[in-house]
Amino acid sequence: MKIYCITNQRAGLGESPVWSKEENCVYWIDILGPSLLCTDLATQRTRVWKMPNPIGMIALRTRGGLIVALEDGIYSFDASRGNLELLTHLEEACFENRPNDGKCDVKGRLWVGTMNKVDPSQATGAFYRISPSLTIDKINCGIRIPNGLAWSPDDSVMYHTDTRSNMVCSYNFNSAKGERSEQKDFFSFGQNKNGSVDGAAMDIEGGYWAALYGGGKLVRIMPDGAVEREIPLPVTQPTMPAFGGMDMKTIFITTARQKLNADTLVSQDFAGGLLSLQVDVPGLPVHPFGG
Repeated sequence: MKIYCITNQRAGLGESPVWSKEENCVYWIDILGPSLLCTDLATQRTRVWKMPNPIGMIALRTRGGLIVALEDGIYSFDASRGNLELLTHLEEACFENRPNDGKCDVKGRLWVGTMNKVDPSQATGAFYRISPSLTIDKINCGIRIPNGLAWSPDDSVMYHTDTRSNMVCSYNFNSAKGERSEQKDFFSFGQNKNGSVDGAAMDIEGGYWAALYGGGKLVRIMPDGAVEREIPLPVTQPTMPAFGGMDMKTIFITTARQKLNADTLVSQDFAGGLLSLQVDVPGLPVHPFGG
């Protein structure tokens, strides 16, 4: 399987890739930059916008542009003008935390987690649901590293993990009400041996694609929790996959360079880059924020 790096840009901690069909580009972030990036798939040129503080995730927005989770709140972003506008504060007074993984559900609600930016072993993070009207509900707390958020093709199951827990959990999901219930163990990833589940994406058959940070691979996990395939990657720190392309059979993967020494970086030229590969099962499109 051929794996490409589609940009010359390298991130310290690349994350949150989002394919925009209308623009034929991939938006992604460098948490450590902190910066927002956009790679044009036709030219492979990458634009970079510096952010004022740590950026945890991004999503498309129904009315156009993006939403951006920064350290102090949720912002809108207009790429044509390069400007940010605050929509709502989030953990404004919690100086030890920053946002991390997040996505929008089928009704346009944003689900986003936070984590301790100084010591990820500290369970100071939380998981929030933000409605299109900007009502914020705290779903749970005591989280260390929120990751792996995705929904089944029929939106009846939510997947999520605290990476330090070593377990991806599934939840019954009521998409009409935006409520989850009945937590179940879904996939134990054995981080000491295989790496940790970081970001995830869903295909049309219910395959849960997870990047194993530290494990150097992408795995496809079926609804029964069985690993259907593993794809070795040319980097040890993949962070998050996202489906895109006109047939939705391209997977874009962000990666990280953080904590890699000089000798390792010589052998991992793609580390910190934006990767792409072709698969045989189409992915589900991500949903935009409705507010």
